[in-house]
Amino acid sequence: MHARRATTPEPGHRSPHRSLHVAAPGAAADPTPPRQPSPLTTDSYPEGPRKVVVVLGEVDYETAPTLAAALREALRTSGEGVDADLRAVRFWDCSGLNVLLRLRREALAVGKTITVRSPSRAVRRVLTLTGTAPLFRPPQPERVPQPGRVPRLERAPSAFGGHHGSPADN
Repeated sequence: MHARRATTPEPGHRSPHRSLHVAAPGAAADPTPPRQPSPLTTDSYPEGPRKVVVVLGEVDYETAPTLAAALREALRTSGEGVDADLRAVRFWDCSGLNVLLRLRREALAVGKTITVRSPSRAVRRVLTLTGTAPLFRPPQPERVPQPGRVPRLERAPSAFGGHHGSPADN
């Protein structure tokens, strides 16, 4: 069994605690590291009776509370619910999914909905793997059948107990 050092991040995942700035070998390290951009930013705007929340950056254990606060405030001030625009999310883990699931429960309790608009590849992957993507799709308008047409699957059996063209009709 190979043990992994606790300070080494998983392959492909940058630790939020490690600075992106690395001093050149032999050079003195700058005592004040360069200011890191915030790993998560949100903005919101009204769109009819809904509120759209645009999310940019990384959603993980540390940034999930920021996302939750922004979505909860948007839900509170919306008429029908919140549309989360997640196209600019670079990293998304179960923390982000848990935020959405909790907010969905809160929204449904007050007759509102939460939808995900344009999920990034990272978001789509988590929603697909967990089977939760359908929970955040916009409601589909009900289809109104055209007059005089009966959908194929809803045809009634013939008076003889079978469907048209079945052996029971003969």
